[in-house]
Amino acid sequence: LVDQGLLEASANEAGFASNVLNPDVINEAVPGNIRRAEHFISFMKKIVEHLKTRLLTVAGPRGGVISETPLAFLHRMITTTSLEAKPLKFAYSRLSSLLRTLQVPNLDDYNALTDVAD
Repeated sequence: LVDQGLLEASANEAGFASNVLNPDVINEAVPGNIRRAEHFISFMKKIVEHLKTRLLTVAGPRGGVISETPLAFLHRMITTTSLEAKPLKFAYSRLSSLLRTLQVPNLDDYNALTDVAD
């Protein structure tokens, strides 16, 4: 009803409008391996751990910045974490759905996680 203009979006829902996803992705079904909250949280933990590892590698003893294309970054993440690529498209919408379901009062506490998911 919100999409059709019959209802106004609440402030929480308006705050979760993704600026990266196109409307076709938003209308697709969420993959089964991240539908359950436990599986989605495990999925996001693997992504965050991968990012932590990559940041430690860059800030390691030799330091320096590693420049790579988004496709190379994605390939490296998929091979090291054993995750599939398709659920990555749905991480933001799944996180926003989970936070709304849990009725989290202060969404600002989860801005860093929503940035990772987006």
